[in-house]
Amino acid sequence: MEVEKVKVLLRALELGNMSSAAAELGYTPSGISRMMASLEEETGIRLVNRNRNGISPTHECRQLLSSFTALVNSANHLDQNIAEICGVITGEVRVATAYSTYYKFLTDLIKDFCAKYPGIAVDLTAGRSSALMAELERDELDFCLISHRNGTCEWIHLLDDPFYIWVPNDHPAVADGVYDIHRIYNDSYIELYPGRESDGSMMFKSYDINPPIRYKTSDAFAAYSMVEAGLGVTTVNGVSINQWNGDVTALPISPSYNVPIGIAVPETGRISPAAKKFRDFALVFFSEHKQQMMEIINDNDKK
Repeated sequence: MEVEKVKVLLRALELGNMSSAAAELGYTPSGISRMMASLEEETGIRLVNRNRNGISPTHECRQLLSSFTALVNSANHLDQNIAEICGVITGEVRVATAYSTYYKFLTDLIKDFCAKYPGIAVDLTAGRSSALMAELERDELDFCLISHRNGTCEWIHLLDDPFYIWVPNDHPAVADGVYDIHRIYNDSYIELYPGRESDGSMMFKSYDINPPIRYKTSDAFAAYSMVEAGLGVTTVNGVSINQWNGDVTALPISPSYNVPIGIAVPETGRISPAAKKFRDFALVFFSEHKQQMMEIINDNDKK
């Protein structure tokens, strides 16, 4: 089975149509169609549903996607190993974070890394910690700066982030300077990322608390705005409490709750040569900048 055909299939499915895949990968649409037909003939399985809106994987194809992805990743790892033996370091590293606050550190890291390894491309994206961990376990990511999550990976702890709660400036708890977490039963709770695992949901679970959810949103700024409007309260990571300026106060939670922040990468044996280079480079970088990362939390705590 030609790996290139599988690569094209995965990218076409990701983009949703063959024309976009053809334009991006340097093929003609008819060339892509022939590759898909050849792959279907080789496997004996219809792999894509075609309609005027584009393409989607068939039920049978969905069952093979993880194997197809593993095949492509293995081929990429092999290419990188061969290149490294020949003295040429190439590849791609897929980096993600759950913390926009740390973009400055990540972009500085990427800049320094690419200056040393110009043959390695870096892709940077963002998401929720739980979702990013799932992508890492599916070999869709190589390096995550996230809150701790259980998973099949190598976890490298960097720091602990104290958890807070956003309340309107006129909330009675502001005078106390702290928010007793059991007070949540007297407030309307704004759930961020409803129905999905989050640092907030894990915190409440650890305290055996079911907050009275009144409002829901999947956007942090929307949650902040709802708090500012007096609709309720919501939880927030310490590194993120000062993203916006409004009539909202961030109060430390009592009893205190800390979120471990660190690096998640594939385990030895699954990590690509390029990703291993990035991990090792990042560990040195973050050890040199750990104090600055901590200062963001400490500065937020003083405000």
